[in-house]
Formats: sequence, structure tokens, C-alpha cells
Amino acid sequence: MEISKHPIWKNISPFKKPAHLTRFFLAKNIAKLYSRSRFIGITGSVGKTTTKEACLSVLSQKFKTIASWGNLDPILNIPMTLLKMKPGVKKAIFEMGIEYPGEMDFYLSMVKPATGIVTRISFAHSQFLGSLEEIVKEKGKLIRQLPKEGFAILNWDDINVRKLAKETEAQVIFFGTSSKECHVWASNIKIENNLTSFELNYGVERVEVTWKLLGRHFIYSAMAAASLGISLGLSLINIKKGLEKVEPAPHRLQLLEGLNGWLVLDDTYNSSPVALGEALEVLNELPARRRIVVLGEMRELGSYSEGLHRQLAQNIYKDKIDLVFLGSGDAVFIADELLKLGFPPERVEANLSNSQIVSKVIRAIGRGDLVLIKGSRAVKLDEVVSRITRRK
Repeated sequence: MEISKHPIWKNISPFKKPAHLTRFFLAKNIAKLYSRSRFIGITGSVGKTTTKEACLSVLSQKFKTIASWGNLDPILNIPMTLLKMKPGVKKAIFEMGIEYPGEMDFYLSMVKPATGIVTRISFAHSQFLGSLEEIVKEKGKLIRQLPKEGFAILNWDDINVRKLAKETEAQVIFFGTSSKECHVWASNIKIENNLTSFELNYGVERVEVTWKLLGRHFIYSAMAAASLGISLGLSLINIKKGLEKVEPAPHRLQLLEGLNGWLVLDDTYNSSPVALGEALEVLNELPARRRIVVLGEMRELGSYSEGLHRQLAQNIYKDKIDLVFLGSGDAVFIADELLKLGFPPERVEANLSNSQIVSKVIRAIGRGDLVLIKGSRAVKLDEVVSRITRRK
């Protein structure tokens, strides 16, 4: 994909395009000055940013390491990160999220990592990428281009990711929760006192890790970072130190204090079927008088959207959520499916604006309640969070 054909290009000011083109040109040439072994690429449908931050923290125990900036779109982020390369920088980590066919080819035209990490692959951006098979194919390009001396760090617990091991000549490191199948695995996972603890295992070695991210699904980011550290010769003790320094990213399952004794799980950064399912699991593992969900629609799911929203309604029904408040758009399919399943109609409201959600939530909840708030970034449910918590 040429940069001029990328959908984001048309949204860039004509006055800024020459500067971006210069950055792309310089970035490509800077990348050529360094061995591919310095570069690490991360892709997947969920967990990329958390994995990037965990990898950065782990590698920084031994190497001078840089990583992609915040949440800037990768087509701008990758060249800007490459421009930070200096002789003293030993490792550079790139988040390679994709939304469109051919996008990974564009990233790889700038930088070709010798190590690739794949977190999980599921329906996300299917409006543009199409079927799950097409999503796997596009993200798998990172793994297929790895050199023999490189590393493919793959999530064994995700069958779509696991299959990519057959498509690379690089050395494969599996991470996950299976002691039989994984090179690096987590065991004895617990969520207590608003922290997640687990045992990190590699061969006969084991260390206990306590980190600040809530949820079993975040363990995969820790295992990916640990696998990367092991591939580069770090000890489990140093890996543990790096993992325990990782802080929760804003709007990613942050537990916040509400206005009148309730708690809020702020997961408003973005939403997808897998990520929402994981958030519901965390909601159910935390103690609460009542559990309440506030959900916006999941966007960019294309023709799969209605079915995936209805499927999530089944999870909500099964989890015995006490109250459900839903935004507009395809979120209304969740309400429709809940009612079909027999969910009490007085406990679900849909097609609400953010202002309506705020007023209804404040009237409905009380001390000891726990509220999960989640939706695609575009629906701006972070505005709801700021109005019902003590966040300034």
C-alpha cells in the first residue's frame, strides 16, 4: 500500500503532507542503518498497547529501548519512532495495528523486525478487513517475513495465532497457560486486592509476579513480554522487575472511585467482542453489591456487527448482570437479544445519549455497586466516566 492510498492520508492537512513524506523517506533510510535484530513488531486484535508497554519495561532492565508513542496511528507512529533511533538505542518496539488490507505491507516497507509478537486475533476492524481468515492473513504478514535467526513469539492459547508457527522460518516461542505446550507460561493466576498475581514459568524456573493490571487476559501481555526477555537473555528476576513496574494505561480497565461509594471499571479506550468479553470476566471476579454495565456500540464490525452484539447479550444474560444501560447504534441489538432471552425489561435501557446515561446511572446505583463502562472510542463514554467518578 502506498502512503497516498492509505485512508488516513486524506484526513491529513495538505500543509502537513510534505513533512510526513519527508519523515517516511528519512525513516526508511534510518532503518537500513541498523540490524533487523534491533527491531520488534507487535500485532494482534487486542492487547497490543499493553504488550508494548510490558515489553518496553522488561527490555529496559538490560537495554536502552524505545517504543512507539501513545496511540498515534501506526502509519505516522512508526516513522516518528524510527526518527528517535540513535547508535545507543539497542532495541526499538513497534506497535503494528492494522485496519485495512495491505496496511502491514506498508509498515514492513519502512521497518522489518527480526522479532514478531502476535497477541490474539479476533473480529476487529472487520468492516475493512473482512472475514476472520482475512484478518489472520493480514496480521500474519509480520510473522511470515521474519528471518531464520529471528523469533516468532506466539500466543498458544489462541488457535488463530498458534497456526502462524507453520508459516515462519524463525524460532518459535509459545506463551500462554499450558505447561505442556508453552515455552513460557503462567500458572496460579489470582485477582486479589485489585491486583493480579501469577507464577511465571520457563522450564524448571519459576518466579511469582504481582502486577497492577486487573484481569486474567492481561497475563498474555506479561507472558509475551517475558518471552521476549527470555529470547534476549534476561533472567526471570529481571523480567519480574520489569513486569511489576508496568502501570495500567488510561481507560483500560482502570478501577476508579465513584462519587458516592460506588466503583467504576473504566474500559472506555475501545471495544471489540473479545475485549468486552474479557472486561465482563473482570467485572464478575471483583466483589460488589450489584454489577452494572454501561455499553456503547462496537464499531467497524461491518456485516458481522449485529450478530456479534447479539452474541454478547448472551454473555451478559449468563453472567447475571443486575442493570444494563446501552448507547445508540448497534448497541440496541444487545437490548433486543436480552429481552428475547428473558432479561427483565425494567433492568435494561437502550438508545441512550451519554448525558442520559449519566443521569440514569447516578439515580440507579449506590454504595458498594460496581459499574463497567465500555464502548468504541468514537462513542466517547470516557465522558460518562469523568462525570460519575472523582477523576479530575
